[in-house]
Amino acid sequence: MKSWVKFGLIWGLFMCFIMNVALPLWDNEKLILPKLLIAIPIWIIFGLIFGYVSRKKEPKKQV
Repeated sequence: MKSWVKFGLIWGLFMCFIMNVALPLWDNEKLILPKLLIAIPIWIIFGLIFGYVSRKKEPKKQV
């Protein structure tokens, strides 16, 4: 697995947990299962986009 994919998946799942589980619990709100099930794939997709954009690029060699 490429490093940017792993990084993106970890980041996306972490953000999903923070935004949809930790913060609602912090505010004493109920967890809504359908909302969580919709949020998981959305955060994974945006995590992969974030991982792709933030990957390290090798500098081009100048001739």
